[in-house]
Amino acid sequence: MSKVDMERKEKVKKSAASGVIALIFLIVGFQAAIFFEKVINRSAPPTESEEATDVVRYHTEADDSILHPSSQYSPEFTSGTYSGSRNTGRINPVADNARRTRFGGYSAPQKSYRKSSRLPRKVETFPFDPNTVTVEDLVRLGFSERQAEVILNYRSKGGIFRRKEDFARMYVVSDTLYQRLEPFIDIPKLELNTADSAALVTLRGIGPYYARRIIEYRERLGGFFDPQQLMEIDGIDRERYDGFSSSIQADSSHIKRFDFWSLTKEELSAHPYVGSFAAKGILRYRSVTDTSQWSFGDLVLNNILTPDRGSKLSKYHK
Repeated sequence: MSKVDMERKEKVKKSAASGVIALIFLIVGFQAAIFFEKVINRSAPPTESEEATDVVRYHTEADDSILHPSSQYSPEFTSGTYSGSRNTGRINPVADNARRTRFGGYSAPQKSYRKSSRLPRKVETFPFDPNTVTVEDLVRLGFSERQAEVILNYRSKGGIFRRKEDFARMYVVSDTLYQRLEPFIDIPKLELNTADSAALVTLRGIGPYYARRIIEYRERLGGFFDPQQLMEIDGIDRERYDGFSSSIQADSSHIKRFDFWSLTKEELSAHPYVGSFAAKGILRYRSVTDTSQWSFGDLVLNNILTPDRGSKLSKYHK
């Protein structure tokens, strides 16, 4: 092939390639023009006024019987569904269209919210011990079940209500509720002459050490006739005693009484209100005094016992 033919052939190839490229651009440009034309000429969504016009046309031509043509006044409903004025007798299409729902094309009638037909829970008031009261009784007293469970959870973890004020400190007990229940809170007082160490340690300020000391002193005395006798124990001062005094009581019927005048020297010396020195004086007094004259008052007159100890010992003599 000659050089001239080769050059001619090369020119033909270049012309063909240029034509193909031009055709591609033409096709792409045509498609783009169609796309933009569709976008530009796309119909905008109907406006509120247009929808209103359609609705007016619908009600005027297709269903003109909704309101009687002779109606002179169409009331405006508070729901906003209908709106009318004198001499129209037509539904307001704008307000009506704005409130269309699935309820048949129009708003459902507004519900009148009534109070629950469930009767209010009856609240009762009765004496109760917060240390033993049940969930059911707490609910009867006015607590919710959740509040009642909080109180029982506190008890299950070792919490004790020693005084009424302890119950008031629970965060689920409001001031108003406490004021109503306070006269009915009945926390039994601890009886000192029958309480064991487990019961004594529940007192504020009394641990195992003092619980043991109280029981030992009670056995030496024969029992307590007055709770304040606890302050005779070394370590239980007025401040500690006041911390639990409102939670205790002493029933004198549980005192172990004895025949004071027949006690031996050892028994007299062991009693907290006598001691070894007074025991010797009592034995001498009994040896030189007629039995018909023995009395605690005479022991006080002879300076063998102090007035206070003589009065206390008389409560144990049978």
